[in-house]
Amino acid sequence: MRFILPVAVLAVAWGALLLTPHESLLFGLNHQQFASAAIGVSLLLWLALSGLRSARPSDIARLATAAMTWALLLIAVTGVYAYRFEASEIVGRITGELLPSEPQVERGGEVVVNRRLSGEFAIAGRVNAARVTFLFDTGASAVVLTAEDARRAGVETSRLVFDVPVATANGGAMAAEARLDQISVGPIVMRNVPALVARRGALDESLLGMSFLERLKSYTVERDRLVMVAK
Repeated sequence: MRFILPVAVLAVAWGALLLTPHESLLFGLNHQQFASAAIGVSLLLWLALSGLRSARPSDIARLATAAMTWALLLIAVTGVYAYRFEASEIVGRITGELLPSEPQVERGGEVVVNRRLSGEFAIAGRVNAARVTFLFDTGASAVVLTAEDARRAGVETSRLVFDVPVATANGGAMAAEARLDQISVGPIVMRNVPALVARRGALDESLLGMSFLERLKSYTVERDRLVMVAK
């Protein structure tokens, strides 16, 4: 109990700080004051539950060591909170290196995708409810889905008319016009997006083309990072 209650106080305080906008007050205190108060309360609770008043001289050294451990823990928790945004960006960058297709959201709301080892930008997104990995392609006038991706996204491919010529890595092919209810890449969501659906076997991966990209506020390639900003 002497550890559970102080830790519970810290956990509740931590949750309140994360759920409350930084500029808002908690019980009349700003975030820094509230964090300091929570640390003080948890430390006092631990001292009270540890029976400091009834401690024998032989217990003082043990209590002092435990108090130092608690102090270091509290400093670490405070440091993690103070640098939570920087830590989030570091975690995002590490994830981006390990999983280059996964979009990472930076502090300003930018969506970032790392270049994969083969040299392209592969972007994990969703078409309707289906997960689709797109190749970033500014040369494609529209989003182009493989037949398999289109089918998983709920497009009725049997009713499509393949009368639009397209150039692919496999050569020329015919595609069909379609309109997608929704494409999302991280927090960026586009609705009612014009697209093309390639014939089966004509395209290895779906393309994130200009019918999506031109509706962004901006997209830039910075070294090995694709940065997209929504309007």
